[in-house]
Amino acid sequence: MSKPTSLPPIIFVLGPPGGGKSTLCRLAGERIHGVKHVVMSDLLREAERNASAAYAEEIARNLAKGTLVSGEVAMAALGEFLSTLPTNPSPTILLDGFPRDIEQAQSFENQVRYSQNLGNATATISLICSAATCKKRREDRARLDDAPEKGDARYRDHLRNTVPAIEYLRGNNCQIVEVSSEKDGDEGYLPFKDALMDIINAAKTGE
Repeated sequence: MSKPTSLPPIIFVLGPPGGGKSTLCRLAGERIHGVKHVVMSDLLREAERNASAAYAEEIARNLAKGTLVSGEVAMAALGEFLSTLPTNPSPTILLDGFPRDIEQAQSFENQVRYSQNLGNATATISLICSAATCKKRREDRARLDDAPEKGDARYRDHLRNTVPAIEYLRGNNCQIVEVSSEKDGDEGYLPFKDALMDIINAAKTGE
């Protein structure tokens, strides 16, 4: 998965719904210079507005149902975004919520070999959070896709699809760093920040 160093380094951030992905990535993007938080679902919504009819329909259908887009569509959205980023230096991308299944991980791995717009997957931060804590957070934030039946379905989807994707990445030489996200506030952010900075610093020194 190596690419020229001028292209943006990418750190996948994965975890269950309610596991704190977006909160932790947002804080890191606000507090750490050179780190950019990118939400995969936001890229897909942008791509829906600009994509060809076929892609737009697929994205709209999957976003409405809360199901996964194909790896091809996800990579089109990601590649378009990354092509707009500055190089020299490139920001470190915290990619929130990608890849969500093995097919998306394989699409990234395959396309990164040929595209000059895609950066190197430096590592994956896998957030570890209990089902009870995730469920309470989903209930507290009261989003439409966190309604009990939808939230529980998304949690099962994480176990069925994203956990195997993490293991796929592990088996394909992508560093996996597990971080507990049980706690809230700075008590939860600091372990995430420490793990993130270890990854960034190791990448800079070539370790």
